[in-house]
Amino acid sequence: HSFKRLPGVASRAGGIAQAMLAVAWREISGLVLRATDEDYPPLVHFPHAVISVARYREWRAREGQPDQWLFDLVVSFFSHSQGGGAASVSLLTGRTPISYPARWDYTHFHVAAYVASYWCPGDLVYRALATPRNPLRLFCQAFDAMDGVTTACGLIDKCLDQHPHNRLLPVMTSIVLYNAGSVFRWMDARCRGKQAKTFLAEPGSSVARAAVLAVLYTYFGRVLRGGKFRNKVLVIISVLEIALEVLEDAFNFDAFAALGGPLCKLLASMQHRRRALNDEPRGGDAGVKAIAAPDERRSEKVS
Repeated sequence: HSFKRLPGVASRAGGIAQAMLAVAWREISGLVLRATDEDYPPLVHFPHAVISVARYREWRAREGQPDQWLFDLVVSFFSHSQGGGAASVSLLTGRTPISYPARWDYTHFHVAAYVASYWCPGDLVYRALATPRNPLRLFCQAFDAMDGVTTACGLIDKCLDQHPHNRLLPVMTSIVLYNAGSVFRWMDARCRGKQAKTFLAEPGSSVARAAVLAVLYTYFGRVLRGGKFRNKVLVIISVLEIALEVLEDAFNFDAFAALGGPLCKLLASMQHRRRALNDEPRGGDAGVKAIAAPDERRSEKVS
C-alpha cells in the first residue's frame, strides 16, 4: 500500500514545488520591474550599498592605506557605491555627479552601510562580507547584481526614448555605469603618486559585460517586434545576470574576461598594425617628396 501511495505523494510534492517557484518568479519579476521603471527599492539599495562599502574597505587594505573615517565615508560613495550611477545619469541629464548625495536615500543608505561595514560590533558584517561563499555575502551580491542590471536597462530605456537617433548611446551609458567608479579610484591613486590607468586606457571585462548587456537588452527588449516582449526579456536578462554574478563571486571567476581580454588585444593589434602600415615609406624618396607639406614644396621651387 505504501508503494501505491508514492506516485500521489510525488505528484503533490511536485505541485507544491511548482507553486513555490511560480510565487518566487512573480516576486522577483515584480522587484526587477519596480527597480527598473519606478524607484530604488530599499531591498535592492541597502545590500548593494553594504557590499560596495565592504569592497571599498578591501581595496583600501590592498592599497596599504589607513582608515580615515571622513575620507572613507565620502570617497566610497563615488568609487564603489553610487559613482557609476551618478556618472551615467549625468551623461543624459548634464547634472554634475557631485550633486547626487543630495538625494536623501542615497545619503542615508550609504551612511548606514558605512556604519555597518566599519563600526559593527565585533566587525561581524565586514568579516562575513569578506568571506567567500558566506550566505550574507552571496545575498548582498545577488541584490548588487540586480542593482546594476536594472539600472543599466532603465538608463537604456531613457537613451532610446530621449535620443532615439543615437544608436551608440545605450552602449556608452552602460559602459559608463559599470566603469565610472574606477575613474574615482584612478584619481585617488594618482593623488597618492601611484601609476594607474583608467578603463579607457585599459578596457577590461567590465566594458565587455556592459556592452553585451546593452546590446542584448536593446535588441531583444526594445527593438524586436517593437518591444512587445520588453518586460519578459528584462526579467530573464536580470535573473541570468544575477545568477552569473553570484556564481562568479562564489567560485572566483570572471565570465567576461574570456571575451573582453582577447577582443581588446585584437583591437590593440589591429591599431598597431595600422600605425605600422602608415609609417612605412612608399615609393622610396619620391613617395616621401610627393606628400611633402605645401610650405616645403614652395621652398623647393624658390630654391
